[in-house]
Amino acid sequence: MKTIQIKTTPLDDAYPIHIEQGLLAQTGDLIRAIVPTTSAIVISDRNVTVTHGAVVCQSLGKAGYDVTIHEMEASEKNKTLQTIRTIHDAMFKAKLERKSLLVAVGGGIVGDTAGFAAATFLRGISLVHVPTTLLAMVDASIGGKTGVNYPLPNANAMGKNLIGSFWPPRLVLTDPVTLTTLEPRDFRGGLAECVKHGVLADADLLDWLEQHVDAILGLDLKVLTSLIERSASIKAEVVSEDVRELGRRALLNLGHTYAHAMESMSQLGLQHGEAVSIGLHGAMKAAMLTNRIEEGDVTKVVTLLDRFGLPTRLDSDVDIDQLMVAMTYDKKVEEGRLRLILPMRLGEATIVDDVPQSVIRESWQAILVP
Repeated sequence: MKTIQIKTTPLDDAYPIHIEQGLLAQTGDLIRAIVPTTSAIVISDRNVTVTHGAVVCQSLGKAGYDVTIHEMEASEKNKTLQTIRTIHDAMFKAKLERKSLLVAVGGGIVGDTAGFAAATFLRGISLVHVPTTLLAMVDASIGGKTGVNYPLPNANAMGKNLIGSFWPPRLVLTDPVTLTTLEPRDFRGGLAECVKHGVLADADLLDWLEQHVDAILGLDLKVLTSLIERSASIKAEVVSEDVRELGRRALLNLGHTYAHAMESMSQLGLQHGEAVSIGLHGAMKAAMLTNRIEEGDVTKVVTLLDRFGLPTRLDSDVDIDQLMVAMTYDKKVEEGRLRLILPMRLGEATIVDDVPQSVIRESWQAILVP
């Protein structure tokens, strides 16, 4: 079993990320060693309740937990405060206590939402992530960010993760075998986060991804396990340095200011990973327009995203003005100034707070379908 250790500040508990094929069946024993309580609730994506959720519940039961399972619809429109209330209702009905446990089984939407429910129930109970999507394995389950979406004022759109908290899990259990059950579109979305990690911190990862495109898309479990370990290690290293996102951790939002603006427009029909892929293209174009990177760097990354079957452009009839307004509600806005994460070269990125509005608009225009 491969283990990545999150090292945190004295205010937070450190926690391990375990990665191993077949790990789901060991969930109960692994959690019992860390959270020796008696009651637990499993919050599961309803699409995996009878498969992965059932395995987790059975394992928890064998380990001595009194288990309740609650399903949720894993969609951005359902990632709301009303859903949090529904989960809280289920937790009260199950008579959970301060020492009880919440296990989130699913992708990033489930992890973010269930994590916020755990953070706010009785002022916080133990949380364990069991990510079943690539995006959750390499990104959403790591770092303790939880939250839900919220309607933007005077706009027919939802702001991404505007209501939330930092609530680190006690444990993350990653079983690469679950990736073989994903729909191809859901699987590809996670690859955008892997590419993002390469762009901001590890150019060699980009080369490795180029060499293993066929094996990755072919769901070679040995290669996928290596991919998860490499990509998750990058996020873990950054998070360990900056748990509360007061500095370097913001780099992990590369492409996300663009992505969250697109996700606020539900009519675009983009999943998070798809929006990140297009957002990476936008951020790289902005970096090129401000003379930070060369056009060849943009081409290399966009070509890789294309090979993974990810979108890299928006339809030409999209409302750029609406996207620009949505960007102003980004969590990285400080004193009215929009802060962008831009690559300086492949493998290095920086925080920039003086990108002219004209350049941001031009970067949007540059990623429209010709």
